[in-house]
Amino acid sequence: MTETDQAGLDAAVTDLNAAAEQIWMACQADWPGLSVEVQPELASTNTTLMARADEAEPGPVLLTAASQTAGRGRQGRQWAARAGDSLAFSLGLPVALDAIPGGGSALSLAVGLAVAEALDALRAERARSTGLGAPQPLGLKWPNDLWLEGRKLGGILIEARSGAHLPHGYRWLVIGVGLNVRAAVLPGTACVAEGLPASARPTAGEAWTAVAPALLQGVRAFVRHGFASLQAAYAERDVLAGQPVALWTRPGADPLADAPHASGIATGVDGHGALLVHTDAGLRAWSSGDVTVRPHAS
Repeated sequence: MTETDQAGLDAAVTDLNAAAEQIWMACQADWPGLSVEVQPELASTNTTLMARADEAEPGPVLLTAASQTAGRGRQGRQWAARAGDSLAFSLGLPVALDAIPGGGSALSLAVGLAVAEALDALRAERARSTGLGAPQPLGLKWPNDLWLEGRKLGGILIEARSGAHLPHGYRWLVIGVGLNVRAAVLPGTACVAEGLPASARPTAGEAWTAVAPALLQGVRAFVRHGFASLQAAYAERDVLAGQPVALWTRPGADPLADAPHASGIATGVDGHGALLVHTDAGLRAWSSGDVTVRPHAS
């Protein structure tokens, strides 16, 4: 690592440590035992937290790394976080998934909604501080992507497993969030700072400070009430609604090489978070699982 790279990593860690303190202060009253942790570099925040499922008393924990070298998206896709430009963090906590009203399959939609609302508030505040009008709101692409003006800004990866010391009916749940904050990681993607002058662009730590409390609040609300009460708010951000879509539903299917297994017009999501699509065979519903969906089928 060059001296410049090390200096950038050190600055990113300092920024995230300051954010961790603010997050803990904001959340600890509602989340007793919450741990907020920062690491300079990890392969994957999700992988690290999944390994804690068998701890004697696993409690709620937020974990971020300034640099993530082997982050994972859905279906094993890689997502790397660059120090200072990106934010990768995970929330781990024990949850009685089977007790959630309507089931837990829509959790990624609820998480995306909470993150999008928090980032919109942050971007709007930064725009106002420089005299700009409200920026374009973030959209949500079913089941786990955040979009800005037709380009991916971030994604969500949710994993769960049993734990040796968890109460009956509980599983260890890890929610991973990856965001482009100050720069787009890949060509054709978007970032949180887009459209804001340099003086108003949030750091990764500032983005984390805005998003983490909203995520905790959103997860708690979802566990208690399910997705049905969020359906209308999700619909306002649904970038697939009314669009032609193609779906790949078989495990291991490659959208770049394989023909889609179904196609039609997306018509929103139902109260359980399933994607509704008008196909030649009629209206069908898909739960997230291993389904890959892309707009504008050819």
